[in-house]
Amino acid sequence: MSFEIEQRFSELEKLVQSACAKGLDEKTASYLCKLGSVLICGNLERCVEHLVLEKVGNASHPRVSNFLKGHFKSGRNYDCENIQQLMFRFDTDWGREFEAFVTGNERVKVEVASCYAVRNSVAHGGGQSLGPVRLKEFFDATFTLVAELERMLR
Repeated sequence: MSFEIEQRFSELEKLVQSACAKGLDEKTASYLCKLGSVLICGNLERCVEHLVLEKVGNASHPRVSNFLKGHFKSGRNYDCENIQQLMFRFDTDWGREFEAFVTGNERVKVEVASCYAVRNSVAHGGGQSLGPVRLKEFFDATFTLVAELERMLR
């Protein structure tokens, strides 16, 4: 993994480990898990942005790079379906390869979608929550997804 992505996941993993710590009171664990869902989704979005800009933006005309940076500022939920659409926009082979990955990794698709559901609920004042085990599953799913995207785009 690239250094930047590795650093992002390393920092996020510290939060996940804190939420999973034994002896943590239930309310604090709940807050850490809610925060974790927000950070996991944000991390996924920044990683997708980083990988696409690194692969496409750096070798392109400055206008293309500026367009891509503007595209990523619009704030999308990068679940598997949205990432797949993005891949198809750039290259049908990337889209098909990502589609095959998702088809063979239903767990990743479900976990990423679930994490976004919790994140959106938390962000909009809803009461949805999760426990440390689910938070770790969300973390693992996004790690798998980003690792595959990085492999695919190299």
